[in-house]
Amino acid sequence: MTRATHSKSFIAATVLAAIILAACGGTASDPTVVTPDVFVGADGVAIDGADPSRIVTLSGDLTEFVFELGLGPSVVATDVTTVAPAEAVALPKAGIGRFLTAEGVLKHDPTLVIGDVQTAPVSAIEQIRAAGVPVAILDVPTSFTGLADKVGRLGVLLDKTAEASELNRRMQAEIAAASVPDGTPADPLRVAYVYTRGPDVMLLFGAGMTTDPVITAAGGIDAGVEAGVDGNIPVTPEALASAAPDVIVVPSEGYAVLGGYDGLMAIPGFAATPAGVNGAILAYPEGDFLTFGPRIAASIDLLAADLASLAATP
Repeated sequence: MTRATHSKSFIAATVLAAIILAACGGTASDPTVVTPDVFVGADGVAIDGADPSRIVTLSGDLTEFVFELGLGPSVVATDVTTVAPAEAVALPKAGIGRFLTAEGVLKHDPTLVIGDVQTAPVSAIEQIRAAGVPVAILDVPTSFTGLADKVGRLGVLLDKTAEASELNRRMQAEIAAASVPDGTPADPLRVAYVYTRGPDVMLLFGAGMTTDPVITAAGGIDAGVEAGVDGNIPVTPEALASAAPDVIVVPSEGYAVLGGYDGLMAIPGFAATPAGVNGAILAYPEGDFLTFGPRIAASIDLLAADLASLAATP
């Protein structure tokens, strides 16, 4: 991770972040334990005995999980949100999962397509299925238990239940080690996540977004949630004033488009926040911070370290 310091603050330019899994005791209800079953997608479509010899993945986290489960060599194409591992980034692209075309997927001759509830349009999914190719649809979890369930469902789909259970156990242990214990720090920072791709796209995230458990795991308070934001809302000076964040986190891609710190502060409302006054801006790659993936423990660890550094800055 590279860091740059503004005159009043600490600005991190490449970090990651995401999730925490609840510790469980290994009972039948333990989300790290996968029970073999027929895969049933989040859209209610069942797939029994999928052929994973040629897989197309339609989101970055799904790509990473398929590789973690040992089927990386079977992935023949991914969508453009894939940022890891390096061998997956080098694969042909099937387009953008949220703006799917059947032709963009089918040209890779897949035997199995894996997407999530954000994959769209439904008409493209149905065209792929009509061509005889199963499309498995997963949930997009916004809780720690949901993440473990997603990995378990992938294990069922890909006939990798043992590997999925082990991956969940490993992630749980790593995340528990990286997460800040409850009650520390004694005076946690209020952290607002602002999604931006430039001046025309500016959203404040709150409850029900993947950023909430990430911020909490790293020892912060989600300022959007505290301000009553459900989902996301357009950024306005009033919304920023209500959230009153000590720290603002933005995607590094959008931060660059805005022109960095000065460009962000030129947008009405930002300079008046405690984060703006103190220059406490953190810019993390979108593919890391917004993706519930297997690199989560390192993400939490880095975010927690950055918040601790900011808290210690006079």
